[in-house]
Amino acid sequence: MIRHLPRFALLFSTILPAASGKLILDGKTFELTHVYARQGPSKFDEKIQMTYVLAADRELAADVRVDEETLRHMGWDGKLNSVEIGINDDGISWSIRSSQVKSSLSGSQSPDPYKLTIAGGRVRGMVKMEKPDTLGDTEYYFEFPVDAAIEVKAVRPPPAAKDKIAAQTSAAAMAYKTLQIAVRNGDKAGIMKGVDPEKAAQVDSPKFPQTLKMIQSIQPKNIEVLRATETGDTAELDVSGGGGKNTGTVKMQKRNGNWVVMRESWKSR
Repeated sequence: MIRHLPRFALLFSTILPAASGKLILDGKTFELTHVYARQGPSKFDEKIQMTYVLAADRELAADVRVDEETLRHMGWDGKLNSVEIGINDDGISWSIRSSQVKSSLSGSQSPDPYKLTIAGGRVRGMVKMEKPDTLGDTEYYFEFPVDAAIEVKAVRPPPAAKDKIAAQTSAAAMAYKTLQIAVRNGDKAGIMKGVDPEKAAQVDSPKFPQTLKMIQSIQPKNIEVLRATETGDTAELDVSGGGGKNTGTVKMQKRNGNWVVMRESWKSR
């Protein structure tokens, strides 16, 4: 079992009653009040589809509860306490995200100790550890009933030529480009203006110059916005860099009239 440390869609859900499950970390109990299920690619091999069950301490919006990256960051940021079970033919994988551990705990078991039933588009059964266990220096225990519809994240079509043209006039896209220039030039004030308040606080710290050098070294070159989707005070950008060698997604939010970057993720082709 491995302890992972942090780095710098959607029609129906079943909401279980309050106090329906629990997560205990070093003696502190978190009520798991909402349980969801989804189908998605394996975290280790995107060609393999798996069923995931997520028990959380709060209700999650439809687009959030099927977004692995968003869930991961919510756990790292202390905004979510949850247990996720991934079910495959060989057994299960599991992960705990919590403000209590400021990271995630994860592992795998084979054969499947919970034997959840997957039929008729739903997952049913009971997840319950036999007894508390310890990983690293954290003692943990979880249990929760499962009766949830399996959701599937909507697949977005690739950006079209017209999307790239439209993105040139998007206020969110222009704000993102301005931030990229500020990062490239080491413009501290510009960077602070273009990111969310929590990240801005990190910028305004003695350690930031070293962090900035690292960010500049891995920042993709020649970034282009291929599509900008603005919905009220939120926006999502599809971007590419390095002549198409890198693709990414940028989540933005309007704060006090300004678009700021909340999160961006990149992958290499």
